[in-house]
Amino acid sequence: MATILIENLTKVYPPTPTYPQQVQALGGVSMSVTGNVFVAVLGPSGSGKTTLLNIVAGVEEPTAGAVRVVQDGVPAQVGYVFQEPRLLPWRSVLDNMLYVQNRKSDRSKREAEFYLSMVGLSEVAHLYPAQLSAGMQQRVGIARAFLVNPDVLLMDEPFSHMDALTGRSLRDYLQRIWLHTRKTALFVTHDVGEAVELADRILMLRPGGVVFDDIPVNLQRPRRPDDPAVRAVESEVLRRFDSMEAAVRFGDQRN
Repeated sequence: MATILIENLTKVYPPTPTYPQQVQALGGVSMSVTGNVFVAVLGPSGSGKTTLLNIVAGVEEPTAGAVRVVQDGVPAQVGYVFQEPRLLPWRSVLDNMLYVQNRKSDRSKREAEFYLSMVGLSEVAHLYPAQLSAGMQQRVGIARAFLVNPDVLLMDEPFSHMDALTGRSLRDYLQRIWLHTRKTALFVTHDVGEAVELADRILMLRPGGVVFDDIPVNLQRPRRPDDPAVRAVESEVLRRFDSMEAAVRFGDQRN
């Protein structure tokens, strides 16, 4: 069972010629994520969402605090879905999938083809990235992340550059593949509807990287954005988001 343990995590960027004042990206974040759960990290620009994800991934070092990502007591394998799919243009879709595999066996090929089928791309395995739409490329990126069979899956606003209809389709595919694998997932977003549709739990960050709220989402899957139950939870999260904005506006430092 995978666990992400974050303790008093702080990240402060020093002054630069462009920004003469130091910038606090994270201000003492503490949380834990354990088991087959999907957690959304929700917040506006400047709330430290991507910084938090990068520190969990080991891409950045914290100023203070600690992060442990373990599976049964040993360091966990982490997969990452970026905002851009980052496909190699000179490789076919299938070869892009297999590129992340250490061994290019028949089994690896079958697994790659299976995950492509999970995102509805079985028929384009022979094509190259330039022959795919942006949404299709991102579906390849999602399938590839699951193919490496990570213990923990990190996703940094993977649908933020998509139009509304494509984003809705991608969320459907992500729900489908996540229900099949049940990987421990940490998903960064600024979209309240997206967080409610996907997550079991929403961690809300305020500007400065401080946890404002930790909201459980107890809804059956798969979820649709037009489901009244989904809309009701979305309304409640928006209400709390409004409370956070009011607290920031009037200088309330309480969580």
